Amino acid sequence: MQPGRSESAMMTSAEQARFRIDRPNARPRATCVIALDERSAAALAAISNRSWNAARFLRYVGARKASAHLPSLTIDAVLRDADGNEVSLAKEVSGADAIVMVAATPGVSEAAEIIGNACAPCGIAVTGMLLDPAAGEGVLGRMLSAMRPHTSMLVVSSSEDYVAEMLAALRA
Repeated sequence: MQPGRSESAMMTSAEQARFRIDRPNARPRATCVIALDERSAAALAAISNRSWNAARFLRYVGARKASAHLPSLTIDAVLRDADGNEVSLAKEVSGADAIVMVAATPGVSEAAEIIGNACAPCGIAVTGMLLDPAAGEGVLGRMLSAMRPHTSMLVVSSSEDYVAEMLAALRA
């Protein structure tokens, strides 16, 4: 390695360019974007009609328990699409390459945990996006605590407009 040249600089050289694949991916990334509360659902509804790469926009409805006899055992969750159709979290996770959870309030810990636990065994990357709360740092801290254990990347957006930019950067 030459002094002063980073590994990134060397990998972008003409010599290393011959190893790059110059073809698009064979299939688009399947991203499932899930709103965890009302404000995030409204933010996603405002951008869902844009041109996306196979992204599905859904709203978390609630946990599905194993049975009335085992109410503490959560086996799935119910999600709702823009048309009002209810779908299973397990089904959505099985067809997804990436999951994005969007939240604006601190009361989303159950939803974040259920979604994170469904994705972890499948090796699906989970990104969390927090819409900047106007209520102050205490609220933001509770939101971070609720989401952080269940995401591989957690972003606090400066505005709701940033959500679309972040989804585009994730190739949703």
